[in-house]
Amino acid sequence: MTRRKTKAVQTRENTAPSSAKSCRTRRTHGNTTCPEELKPVRINRLLPILGSVNWFFILGFALCQTWSILCVAIPDPFSYEAASPDLRWLSLTTAIIFTGIAVIRHTLTAKLLKKNSALYAIGITAAAGSLLGPLSALFPPTLSLLLIYASAIMVGIGFSLLFLAWYTAFCNTRDMNGLAISIAVCALLTYPLANMLELGLMNHWIAAALASALPIFSVILLRIKSADVPHQSPHLIDARKKLLIFRYCLCLFLVITAIETVRNLLLNGAALSFYSGGINLGMLIFKLVCFVPLLLVFDSRNARDLSFVYRAAFLLLLGVVLCIPYIIEGNLVSHGLLDVSAFLFELIMMIAAYEISIAFSLDPLVVMGGARIAWGCGVLAGIGLNALCAFGGSESIPLLSVVLGLATASAFTFVFTDRNCTDILATLPAPPHTSQFKTRCEQLAANSKISERELEVMLLIAKGRSATRVANDLTVSTATVNSHIHHIYQKLNVHSRQEMIDLIDAEKPIETH
Repeated sequence: MTRRKTKAVQTRENTAPSSAKSCRTRRTHGNTTCPEELKPVRINRLLPILGSVNWFFILGFALCQTWSILCVAIPDPFSYEAASPDLRWLSLTTAIIFTGIAVIRHTLTAKLLKKNSALYAIGITAAAGSLLGPLSALFPPTLSLLLIYASAIMVGIGFSLLFLAWYTAFCNTRDMNGLAISIAVCALLTYPLANMLELGLMNHWIAAALASALPIFSVILLRIKSADVPHQSPHLIDARKKLLIFRYCLCLFLVITAIETVRNLLLNGAALSFYSGGINLGMLIFKLVCFVPLLLVFDSRNARDLSFVYRAAFLLLLGVVLCIPYIIEGNLVSHGLLDVSAFLFELIMMIAAYEISIAFSLDPLVVMGGARIAWGCGVLAGIGLNALCAFGGSESIPLLSVVLGLATASAFTFVFTDRNCTDILATLPAPPHTSQFKTRCEQLAANSKISERELEVMLLIAKGRSATRVANDLTVSTATVNSHIHHIYQKLNVHSRQEMIDLIDAEKPIETH
């Protein structure tokens, strides 16, 4: 009997007049809301996000990332009389060692990163390392080589501790959206700087002074709002959380190894020419276009869309890796596709580290430190595999392509899957600017005669949780949850989760005086 009634209801809905389908009616102060009125809702969702983030932090961390690209990702960006040796391996090894120490002594490190003197010391060390490299050209060969090595070590120290300071600040202020936006701002800053360096529009000494000033300005911006950072009480890491962090770091290591190996094979290292020019401009625009909806996905905690982006990044990266034998030798288009997939993957993984820290109340120094160690080891492995390919010749490239493809597929499929990302995302608290979300749901439920139990289900599925997850949370069967969802959609006169969310977003909270 129940099935017959359900089919009858669906038949009446399907045979309803087109005018009823084209205009869904809600009893909110006697107003009628049509789909055309709901189209700007998603665009308007950006405004509260942009208004809730800390723009000092965004610019400061973007400067920090831009500095790391100029000093670490691009070997010898400031050429003088002779090219400097590629000492990225030394900078990365130094960063891994100092990050490991910071993770082991995370309590002491957290106290140090709250002191102005320690932060400025880190910034000055990073700035001095950036300047020593170019200055080494003015000295005799032996002394010049020593200065270059000292420069690489100092850059590695800044590369470790300055990033940890920023990660901790974003976690302590619960500014996930600001963390994501800073990555996009970094891409915007890097492109014009790389173009000026590539085209010779900036004097080398001015460029070196600018690069050394970036970490100093980054520290200054980090201290502007430091008084607002609340004290966190991290929990102990049990076996389940340790396993999740290990799987996360292993996935990061495997994929970064593949990315950096392909990057080195395609351009013989991260060349300055890629960070400038028309190809990078096109890919930059494409990344920014992808970033806007991805930011909305992070903010809305939409599990389904995040899963789609994670898998799309995997497929794009896997395609580039498997095609290495056919696209090698300076193919900038392929490198551009690799950069887009790397951008999406690294953005998701950075946010995933934030999610693990917040969702499980873990010390961000431990989680982010583990992520930085895995990332640094992956870059080192990529440099090493590229050297092995150069030694083994072109015959070894097809085999390397297969090995990297299997490693990438294993990382995404078995090690840290899209399900892991979405499960962690679902446990995060709502962002500050969505504090009225529950009020909107309650108003809509009252206007649509939705029961209290149905309201509980509506709140959970609006956060992106599956019917199975809702059933587990409410300790009911999946069939019961599906029945509630069916009744909710009937009462709201919608047919999907997204249409329901659009109605919630369009609901205007009743102002109380």
